Amino acid sequence: MTRSRAVRTALARVEHSRIFLRPASKTLRKRSEHDTRRHCVVRRMTRAGANACEELLRAHESGGASASTRFYDGESVRSGIDFARAVTRCRRAIAARVGADAAVRVAIGCETSEAYLVAFVACASAGLTSGGLNSRWSAREAADAAEACGARVVVLDDAHAVRWGRDAFESFAVVIRAEDFVREGVVEEDEDGFGASPTPADGACAYCFTSGTTGTPKAAILTHEGVLAATRAKIEAVKYSREDVYMHCAPLYHVGGLSSAHATLSVGSSHVFIRRFDAEEVFGQISQRGITAFIAVPTMMSMFVEKAGGRTFPTVLKILVGAGRLRDGQLDEIRRVFPNAKVTLAYGMSETTSSVTFLDPDDERLVTDPMFAGNAVRDVEVKTDMNGQILVRGTIVMLGYHGVDRARTFDAAGWFATGDIGKVAEAENAALDTGPRVWLYGRSKDMIKSGGENVSPEEVERVINSHADVETSVVVGASHEKWGETVVAVVKLRQDAVLSADVAREAIREHCTESHLARFKVPKYIIFVEDVPVNAMGKVSRSTIYDAHRTVIESAIRDH
Repeated sequence: MTRSRAVRTALARVEHSRIFLRPASKTLRKRSEHDTRRHCVVRRMTRAGANACEELLRAHESGGASASTRFYDGESVRSGIDFARAVTRCRRAIAARVGADAAVRVAIGCETSEAYLVAFVACASAGLTSGGLNSRWSAREAADAAEACGARVVVLDDAHAVRWGRDAFESFAVVIRAEDFVREGVVEEDEDGFGASPTPADGACAYCFTSGTTGTPKAAILTHEGVLAATRAKIEAVKYSREDVYMHCAPLYHVGGLSSAHATLSVGSSHVFIRRFDAEEVFGQISQRGITAFIAVPTMMSMFVEKAGGRTFPTVLKILVGAGRLRDGQLDEIRRVFPNAKVTLAYGMSETTSSVTFLDPDDERLVTDPMFAGNAVRDVEVKTDMNGQILVRGTIVMLGYHGVDRARTFDAAGWFATGDIGKVAEAENAALDTGPRVWLYGRSKDMIKSGGENVSPEEVERVINSHADVETSVVVGASHEKWGETVVAVVKLRQDAVLSADVAREAIREHCTESHLARFKVPKYIIFVEDVPVNAMGKVSRSTIYDAHRTVIESAIRDH
């Protein structure tokens, strides 16, 4: 049974305050700050079977608590009500072309923009499953991914229509132009037909493609319940609020960008979109819009520090860093550029709807213990297997990979193997509602086995990167007749480095030894490169780096 738009709006006006995380009673308001944060997460969002976007859509439809919410996308400035109307237009456009069928899957090919968020919220609130297509893919890759996931609708903005061509998708799907629903206009009063708060029987909300650093990207199926749990965890850890002006500089087709977008939408923050990452554009938007929060990866933070040129940006209060650990000394550099920002580190992956752990910005181990990843969030269980691989289970964990038997991904007890090697210990203070402590040593697939010893590439990279003349490095294992594998470092020197290759090579080895790196971990072979390519989230593919320099690496080993 469907509700009229008028009834939905009336309900929204009554209930909108709940979505914006206000305490539910005077009793709660009297509790400690921690308890208030713990209990003010809205019950309607986290009830069994809740739809990830229905409540936040109601809140934006009604205005009220979201009256100050703005969406800044290029020259466009729109309100929360404008956003909700665009969502309704998108839902209606989908229904008009394929019917109000909750089994429909939708692929989204849009820049990091309001249009992307509109399409995601439209699909989720209607009970449809959507999947974001990586903007770096070729037309063939994007079309293959969309078709493989059973997409019957593809939402394309003009930039992607030019990049890929509508005809790449029209053989299996209806193509909808994103700009047609993200525009000013009045929404008609008729129903779109999707009904009230629909959620698929399996709970599926979104397909999130893995970053592909360990092979072909797979589509992780995220659930409504998992998206809501991840939002709650981010709000509690980072403390997003309706006063925030959140900058989207991470791609929305990656889980980190999408999860943080949902969290900030849920609390009524304002939004600023960076369609193509550029440090100077970011600085301009921070100054113009008074940005208070954003997420980034260590590579992005390095670019900010390098490009800042002595400038500081005091409006920034909250920075969430994921997809890798900061190198030694990087936190101090970040604090010089963003003097008022609290930097929170997160560890997670597409398969866990973003973050498994958070490392509090006031925790001294952010600086003193480079392997410590923080405490696990409340909606996940964490342990290690007999080989030290981290296993996770819980609400935030995906249903599985699309097209892959669940039994191939989860064990009989429902544990998912992350592929990361680490250590898990009990929380130091369970009364603070924190989960187990987690340490990360590296990827099991990346671990180098040299002479019977295990070498963590991340550990070696951290030492190399702390050398004054090194900008970045990638450590890989290469086949060796005597040792099985040998440690190879691919190094990019800083632009102002004046050392010759031979001198730099010995200086780096000496630095590793002086840093108390075990002898078998010190790179036997070091090659210098002009650039170290990364993907859209700033991650490095070790196999890609190795393949790009295979001839040089193998020649060096052979000639040694």
